[in-house]
Amino acid sequence: MSQTEALAGIRILDFSHVYQGPVGTQILADYGADVIKVERPGNGDWSRSWGPFSKDVSMPFANLNRNKRSITVDMKQDEGKALILKLVEKADILVHNFRKGVMEKLGFGYDELKAVNPGLIYATSSGWGDAGPYADRGRAGHDMMARAEAGWFTFYDDEKTPIPGGISIDYAAGLNLMVGILTALAHRLRTGEGQFVSTDLLSVAFHAHAWDAASQLNGEKIDRPAAVGGTEAAIDKAFKTLDGFIEISPVFSDNALRDISAAMALGDLSLKDEFRTEDLQVANRDKLNDILASEFLKKTTSQWMDSLESQGVLCARINNFQDAANDPQIACNNMIVSMEDSEVGELRMLGTPVRLKATPPQLKSFPPKLGQHNRAVAAELGYTEDEITDLFKKGVLANEN
Repeated sequence: MSQTEALAGIRILDFSHVYQGPVGTQILADYGADVIKVERPGNGDWSRSWGPFSKDVSMPFANLNRNKRSITVDMKQDEGKALILKLVEKADILVHNFRKGVMEKLGFGYDELKAVNPGLIYATSSGWGDAGPYADRGRAGHDMMARAEAGWFTFYDDEKTPIPGGISIDYAAGLNLMVGILTALAHRLRTGEGQFVSTDLLSVAFHAHAWDAASQLNGEKIDRPAAVGGTEAAIDKAFKTLDGFIEISPVFSDNALRDISAAMALGDLSLKDEFRTEDLQVANRDKLNDILASEFLKKTTSQWMDSLESQGVLCARINNFQDAANDPQIACNNMIVSMEDSEVGELRMLGTPVRLKATPPQLKSFPPKLGQHNRAVAAELGYTEDEITDLFKKGVLANEN
């Protein structure tokens, strides 16, 4: 245990799988929490078998499960349940992303575990919520289903073909769950009381409309922007350059077209009759964009960025992932890290997107093999070597090899 780890001494039982839960618990593990990943015997977390693979390791799994320990427990056996309850007694937080009723059927619902450990923070992130018509009937949830139900395919009231929004709701739900966990932890530090924490894909997807939702909820119709993901402004879009693409945005300027014109040595296009106001620019969008598009083709992205930034115009190079991975700011932000394993070798993965100066995130352990820590965790609970071996023989613990 390190005194430079913000969450040192906090133990988390992590029953979550795939993306929605593990993304949040990994950040907590990066900050020192002892995250014990409880997996199903045999195959473990579904994402272990999902590619792409590098050096026989699932990259999605590796990127979401470093700094964790893995145990495999048959929770349907009485001795498996007893082992889990011993873990609960010593845990600060329990996390799962099963649909409503799954943990309850196993005997691990919040009410049952609260009786074992009143200080337990029991955090769940499901598809639809912990009550209501979808949750109560045990409807399975998924990122794309939540986007569809929450209005991300057709937010605008028009007849155009539904297109899914690009935001990952699984990722956003995992981060929201982490916020709930840390908030409940702060409450427990003051009161000693644990509590039930929940979020769900549908609620997070709906809340992600925060920018435009109030207008729609209060009767105002919002038209679909001409630029995908952009604003209604005529020049909030991407342009092809001599060697790539550039995105420009007119926000934070009292006359963006004037500034863009100056950067491109086009005179002041905002003085032309057809572009004199923002409404006219929108009405004559195609003509304006044709002028700009032909000019952008004459120089490289870097050259245009220098010119545009000198005039205070917001602009950005449009990168593919490899371009972004080589970006010097990404490197400065420590968003790509490397970990070494004696068998696998070196793997590169994403860093932690939130940084604490006094207690920075740390890389302590490679993503665990399935059941890698069965013996160590059982021993910490007081089981003898003979008892642990017996648990393996009975299939209560599995995947020793």
